[in-house]
Amino acid sequence: HPPLAHPSELPTSMLPPPPPPSTLLPSSAVGRLCGGAVWRLCGGGASSSAPASSRSAAAASGTSSVQGRVESAAGAQEAEAPVLGADRWGLWEDDASDGRRFCVRLCARGEEVSGRFACREEALAFQASRLRACVGWPRRPFDADEAGASSVVERDPLWDHPEELEPLKEYSFLLPPSARARQCGHAGLSGGAGWGSGGGGSGGRSEGSGVARALSMEQVDSFEVRGFLLGLPVLEPAELERACADFDLLLNDRTHRCQSDDAKFRAAHTLSRPLHQDLVARLAQHDRVLAIVEDILGPRFVCWSAHLFCKLPGDPTQQPWHQDAGFWPLSASRALTLWLALDDVDASNAGVTFVEGSHRLGRLPWQRTAATHCLLTQEIPDVDLLGRAVPSVLRAGEASVHCDLTVHGSAGNTSTRRRAGIALRFVATDADCLGPMINGYRMNGGCILPRGRASDPRGHWKALKRRGGDNTARAARKAAAAAAASAELQAAAA
Repeated sequence: HPPLAHPSELPTSMLPPPPPPSTLLPSSAVGRLCGGAVWRLCGGGASSSAPASSRSAAAASGTSSVQGRVESAAGAQEAEAPVLGADRWGLWEDDASDGRRFCVRLCARGEEVSGRFACREEALAFQASRLRACVGWPRRPFDADEAGASSVVERDPLWDHPEELEPLKEYSFLLPPSARARQCGHAGLSGGAGWGSGGGGSGGRSEGSGVARALSMEQVDSFEVRGFLLGLPVLEPAELERACADFDLLLNDRTHRCQSDDAKFRAAHTLSRPLHQDLVARLAQHDRVLAIVEDILGPRFVCWSAHLFCKLPGDPTQQPWHQDAGFWPLSASRALTLWLALDDVDASNAGVTFVEGSHRLGRLPWQRTAATHCLLTQEIPDVDLLGRAVPSVLRAGEASVHCDLTVHGSAGNTSTRRRAGIALRFVATDADCLGPMINGYRMNGGCILPRGRASDPRGHWKALKRRGGDNTARAARKAAAAAAASAELQAAAA
């Protein structure tokens, strides 16, 4: 597992040989095979990716019917390419007249593969076989670790949703509204329902929204290809100073009674009732924040959660490689996170690292993490095969934004500098919350609706009922604790 602060890319010549198709997925994840059509783009045209000899050997060795026939289909040149929407990547279901409703369109290190299938199991097997063929991922099968023990991971009771919701989810990245509008105008393609499908105006913005454009077309194109953006200016100096002061009060309220460094590290990663805090409510409705989100999701979206991410100097806590979409019970992958830096952030103080282009691979399986200090129990392995790792570099007051299918993670903070930021989580309201998470939390139970009822005319995403997260007595206790902490620092300096 490469260190996050110093990612490296293996050339193709150094990659180990891929595992045989029969080891790509556990048998329980495959199911039966239905008829499908496959199209592979390689240098602009269809090409064979599996020689006949290897297909015969796989059949002779007892390869599962799904994986073996998907390999054969992928290697055969099709007379006619399947018609797939050019406005999305991943796996999704549509209303195909020929019954092949399950669509797959992936881009692995610049190589596009796609296909239509009559059942979900075959689509998943095709995804797995193409990742193996295109980039050799994963290096080891998922159903066993080096010692031969099962590596199947149970869902995290704190961050995850129940397993029974998984078949109801769609994992596809839909292009931002302005990119779809250009496709409609230049390529004659149908834009379809959007990431918050309300509309009109440039970039899918409804008339009279009152929010100025934040992203250039070059930035929109970069987000489409990379799955994230860095260095987006949000806060003016005076706004940053106020936000940092409020943040320090919240942080001190969480940590000033901690008796050990470990307890302080854990407390710094949490924030009680985040959307009720004045700081979070103010930032979630900041004009520049809303403009950035609207340029990607369209005009109909809500802020459903926020997270205090503060790594104090010496905090060993890691965030293993993961995709947010795997944890959230959404009917479709229509969420994004805006990470607003309150400190200068780079690789040295454990900035988030993103895997470029990983959002165009669909949902990626995970395994148990080997990290000892971590917030998540799962991780996506071998990410160096999936794309270039790009560490965040942000100045205080700037933001990054990434979609919920982008693979990302962060290392422990071994520096003497704090790394503080607030993650604001938004979702387009054309997606549904499928049910509660394992801990009982409902994503749509209490949200910030920046445009009131116009943010969600359906009423699925409920408005937050404020309960006074920062009342006078609490604020006074925070101020007193902050003053005491400041006095201690001054005394130590003297």
